Amino acid sequence: MSIKFRSKELSPAEASFLKWQYGFDEEDEPFERALWQAIMRAWDADVASETSPRHLERLGCANAYPEEVALYVKFRAEDSDRIWNELIRRAGLADRRTRKVDTTVDRRGRSGARA
Repeated sequence: MSIKFRSKELSPAEASFLKWQYGFDEEDEPFERALWQAIMRAWDADVASETSPRHLERLGCANAYPEEVALYVKFRAEDSDRIWNELIRRAGLADRRTRKVDTTVDRRGRSGARA
């Protein structure tokens, strides 16, 4: 899947975030996927921890992709629809959430029902 958008309107972190939300491009580098997985795991660990180990805070330190971490935390913690709609508008993309998209499970369910 390839996504075309106005990259001049977005920071590298915002462009990476949109690619991540829409699905990875073939050109995406493996470390980007690992970064987003690390952010999600840190988020989940921080939420689940009673002692609050602050994994996200450590990920946001210098030389640890602070812009990407900050964008992800802002998206998860604040008004995510407002942030998402602003990124979509600046990228010149149609919001995929306005369309009904069949998931793999939906397609399998229909094909299994016909058998």
